[in-house]
Amino acid sequence: MECKTEGKEKYQHSLNLLNKIKNMKELAEMIDVVLIAEGEKFPCHRLVLAAFSPYFKAMFTCGLLECTRREVVLYDITAESVSVILNYMYHAALEISNANVQTVAVAAYFMQMEEVFSACQKYMMDHMDASNCLGIYHFAKQIGAEDLADQSKKYLFQHFAEVSLHEEILETEVHQLLTLIKSDDLNISREESILDLVLRWVNHNRELRTEHLVELLKQVRLQLVNPSFLRQALKRNTMLLCDANCIDIIQNAFKAIKTPQQHSLNLRYGMETTSLLLCIGNNSSGIRSRHRNYGDASFCYDPASRKTYFISSPKYGEGLGTVCTGAVMENNAIIVAGEASVSKLSRQKSKNVEIYRYHDRGNQFWEKLCTTEFRELYALGTVHNDLYVIGGQMKIKNQYLITNCVEKYSVERDTWKRVSPLPQPLACHAVVTVNNKLYVLGGWTPQMDLPDEEPDRLSNQLLKYDPSQDQWTEQAPMKYSKYRFSTAVVNSEIYVLGKKKLKEYSLQATPEEQPLKSPSPWKKYDQGGRHQILTPSFTTSCVPSLVNLFFWGGGGNIKI
Repeated sequence: MECKTEGKEKYQHSLNLLNKIKNMKELAEMIDVVLIAEGEKFPCHRLVLAAFSPYFKAMFTCGLLECTRREVVLYDITAESVSVILNYMYHAALEISNANVQTVAVAAYFMQMEEVFSACQKYMMDHMDASNCLGIYHFAKQIGAEDLADQSKKYLFQHFAEVSLHEEILETEVHQLLTLIKSDDLNISREESILDLVLRWVNHNRELRTEHLVELLKQVRLQLVNPSFLRQALKRNTMLLCDANCIDIIQNAFKAIKTPQQHSLNLRYGMETTSLLLCIGNNSSGIRSRHRNYGDASFCYDPASRKTYFISSPKYGEGLGTVCTGAVMENNAIIVAGEASVSKLSRQKSKNVEIYRYHDRGNQFWEKLCTTEFRELYALGTVHNDLYVIGGQMKIKNQYLITNCVEKYSVERDTWKRVSPLPQPLACHAVVTVNNKLYVLGGWTPQMDLPDEEPDRLSNQLLKYDPSQDQWTEQAPMKYSKYRFSTAVVNSEIYVLGKKKLKEYSLQATPEEQPLKSPSPWKKYDQGGRHQILTPSFTTSCVPSLVNLFFWGGGGNIKI
């Protein structure tokens, strides 16, 4: 009768085998090969090397001299990296750090150990910043790691203004620097940054680098440099005055600045901006891809060029299971809030509101920013670089309670703080930011026991929160009560989409001291029916772009 070994017993069997092999190495038992790197010797077992490394497997089975040699010399590989990789083979622990990750990656690449090489790539992506991305990029190009090279180049170009201030860039070769400063894709707002970088790079080793000054200066778009900055650069850097070619280039730049209409010059990426509309939703069918499957509907749209750009969804991997709401902060950081994925929830003791931030570093484009006590049907607002979780509904012992609680999260300090509560509990309300104030509109008040029933009391209130005073005040109410509706702000005016109508609230027409009983600043914005939105869908969204409003969902997209 066969006895099937259970999964737990199989795991224990594998663990025992690993421990016995590890003990044999520590006791130098049955050692049949010695690796030598930088003169240091590493006794080990051929079977273990061949099991983990296709390179060693081929070496020990090819029938050549290496099959019988006891010592194998490894050239161009550090002793530390060999030690780290052997420790991984025998102990199942990969100990990489900022100091050794590149040498370990080279050794793993040489030994054809894909899992170790991938772990090194991931480590470099996750620890990439402005001080090391340039070195990572050149390293990745050198060893042919295309994914790592693409990610580091993207990070380098996106953060070039900060990268140009670090010492690492001053150590680059002239051809590498030339390739960088030729690019239109550098995210810088001022060409002065490029001129300053060129001068600092030459001054870093003036004796050897002065000969490259003219070649570098030709790649600086001097017509975009402020004339006063250019004059100061001439005064501070005498090497510019000592070269006739440099003087000619600068004089021609001054002439071109005086007659800009006669010259056309490409702007760099960071010198021109455009407003994009973001759509990060929970569309169950998603967007059909070229592979005939469907992905979550996450993209941004450029109204000017009418181009759509797809972005990674926060629902990929072990991110959010549901996206409930989102906001864009003052520094253009994209924030979404929702519930954790099913796999993640299974490992958590309690359910929380999970808040994620979009970033463009590494394999994961969304990073977990923070969590707070679970609620639903809440609103997420932002002023400066602070987040506000406002109101919502909490479940306590099978009862749904609507709260007036408002929590503030400081991104800079990574701290939560409770601020003044709403004047009344609200759920399914909306929030917008105007002139560094939060405006909360509509919603429902706690008149229900079950969330699926139609509420019997809705709010038409407009509440203003001033973060500097930590104070809520009532503003002119809407004519009709609303919940689950969309809002947007254009030119300091709040637009409300709901009940098949578009309403407009003018903040400019309502001074701070105006009493609430004065003529309402709210007006219907349908202009004889031309702008009525004929969709009753709860999923319709309303977003601003410069002076236009865009609506999508409910079966179509509309611009007014």
